[in-house]
Amino acid sequence: MKALYQKIRSLQGKNYGLYKSLADRTWNFGDFVLEFLHVQGDPYAPASRVMIKSSLQMLGFPSEWGGAYERRLALSDFLYRRLSALVREKYPDRDAAVVFDTAGPEMLVRNALWVDNGELRACLQVRLPGDGRKIQAEAAAEILTMVLPDLVSAALYNSGESKPDGVEPELVEHYRVLAERKEILSQLEARNLCAFVPDGAVLPRASGLSELPMEGAVPFTAPAEMAVTLVANGREIRGMGIPKGITVISGGAFHGKSTLLQALTKAVYPHIPGDGREGIVISESAVRVGVEDGRSVRGTDLSQFVRDLPGGISTKNFTTACASGSTSEAANLMEAMEAGSDVFLIDEDSSAVNFLIRDVRVRKLLGDDREPLIPLTDRIREIKNRSFILVAGACGDFLDLADNIIVMASYKAECVRVNGFVEVAAKIVPNLPAFVEPQCRDFAEYVKPLLPSLRPASAVERQVKVKISGDTLLQIGFLVSDTSKAGALVDKQQRFGAGFMLLNLCQNAASNNDSANGESQKFATIMERIHALCEKIKNVGFRNLPQGLSREMSLPRAIDIACVLYRLRDNGR
Repeated sequence: MKALYQKIRSLQGKNYGLYKSLADRTWNFGDFVLEFLHVQGDPYAPASRVMIKSSLQMLGFPSEWGGAYERRLALSDFLYRRLSALVREKYPDRDAAVVFDTAGPEMLVRNALWVDNGELRACLQVRLPGDGRKIQAEAAAEILTMVLPDLVSAALYNSGESKPDGVEPELVEHYRVLAERKEILSQLEARNLCAFVPDGAVLPRASGLSELPMEGAVPFTAPAEMAVTLVANGREIRGMGIPKGITVISGGAFHGKSTLLQALTKAVYPHIPGDGREGIVISESAVRVGVEDGRSVRGTDLSQFVRDLPGGISTKNFTTACASGSTSEAANLMEAMEAGSDVFLIDEDSSAVNFLIRDVRVRKLLGDDREPLIPLTDRIREIKNRSFILVAGACGDFLDLADNIIVMASYKAECVRVNGFVEVAAKIVPNLPAFVEPQCRDFAEYVKPLLPSLRPASAVERQVKVKISGDTLLQIGFLVSDTSKAGALVDKQQRFGAGFMLLNLCQNAASNNDSANGESQKFATIMERIHALCEKIKNVGFRNLPQGLSREMSLPRAIDIACVLYRLRDNGR
């Protein structure tokens, strides 16, 4: 620390660009070291980025917290939130000297703070002070040698060594949620379930713009017909087990149908204690499917839901820069199947009606020759080894097709049918070819047409950059992907994570970096490549990913990354 202080003081009044000399070495503070990942070029440029590294032993944490993935995730998320709260308390202004991002209720792998191999790494933004183009050494020294060590001391050290578990009870609770989730997930398959909602869960949010639980909300209670008791972490947990198959959630408006579906959608990620939804568990590959007017589609087989179009246009290899409502939803479903999803969540309010159902009278009027669309009602019973959870308050055709029916009344769940499909609708289903499962495409072949657009987006950029326009439009060089409805991405950090991971995968495919050691044969399909990279990041974080520490990002699910990939198109087309 003394060496850094002296170095900064020697720069007083000198040209601002000399701040870059701070990145020439690592600065030792005793219990931790400080590195400069990026040094801003002037006071108004994007903030500098620094990394603090320390061993868990130095920070006072027992060695087991650097071992299993669930423990490392619990510790990283817990410390991330504590550091974020302290930075916001000291620097509430986004233009303040030190910035550290906030997080939603999801527990995710984040490059801003991660633990692996017994080491903790935390990355913060620091705005280095200047007077015009001159260095303000005294203010810079205060930030780097006083403020940062105080934040590390208050947020990152173990203050629970005297507690029974040797760490703070809040950290133990973080880990309990993750450990129980893992155990419950392992039991779903054995119990023939696709999801589980525990008694006492709080599903409603404070508002449509908030992720906080609603005060005074009705706690969830499983209907007796669907109640199961699972054992996790040595305790029994009662709740509603949703069996595999077709489940319809019905009920009147404002009674909690979509609230239940939204809670299940969010449950693909673990949630922090106190969120109200932390005990909800669903298949980790579950995907919400809905209408997405205007999305791009490239080379997707839609023939299972869309017959050949007028003019003899085949839908077996369908490509468009602007899909209609029904074709976009058909593409979303087929691509999610291709990516390996086994649970699909659908709300009629966010779906194309002509994708979901086809009125009997319209069917008689038009026949099949003049209607290329094959509605989901005609196909859903043929789709084997996949589960559907649908909200249907008006589309009554699905009631005849459902294995399970849940009615929400004043946020209370009632079971109308469980494991009881009735063969009623078969008489209106036309003779269709058997449903054919989509096969995951070869990664190198799929991205090959995209590679010419994988270049810097301007003459002044030396490398391909990942950017986000607005909140959801992801840009990778000249490629763009509208991620507003791509999988279950929860924030910009996850979108950046998906973007940088796809950039890495595509650049490797372009340069054949992975072919020399046989990786191209070992991981041939889109999902094999994405899963392999996700598993690597779970172990070592983003640090080995080119540009992986350049800005805040978090790890999406493999299926969410695939959803972003399927929407990539050239910006000018």
